[in-house]
Amino acid sequence: MTQSEVINKLSMECALALGEFNHLQTIRTYIQMALSIGLVHFHILDEEIVVLDMNGKEAGRFKNLASAEKTLGINKSSISEVLNGNRHSAGGLMFMRIEDYELVPREKSTSFLPILPLS
Repeated sequence: MTQSEVINKLSMECALALGEFNHLQTIRTYIQMALSIGLVHFHILDEEIVVLDMNGKEAGRFKNLASAEKTLGINKSSISEVLNGNRHSAGGLMFMRIEDYELVPREKSTSFLPILPLS
C-alpha cells in the first residue's frame, strides 16, 4: 500500500468515525502534516499524564499510563477512566492529560517574590 493510499484510507476512516464527510480534505491535510513532521506512531497510552492530589495540586508527572501504573500501583484502566471523564479519581488521585492540564488557569505563586519594606 502506498503512502497516498494509506492517507486516503485513514481519512475515510476518520470521516466515517465522525459521521462527517464535509471535512474529508481537512482530515487528509492533517494526516499529511503529521507524517511530514514525523508523527507516525501515536497511541493514547503514550500520552504524558499529570497526577493531582484531591485538592488539585500537582503531585507528579508520568511519561505514559504504563509508567504511572507501575509506579503508583493503580491499574491503567482505572487511570484511563479518569482521563476519559468516566471516574473522578483512582487510588485517591486525579489524573489529567498534559495538554489539558496546561490549559487550566492557576494562581501565580507569590512565594518567590522578595519582601520589600513599605516606604
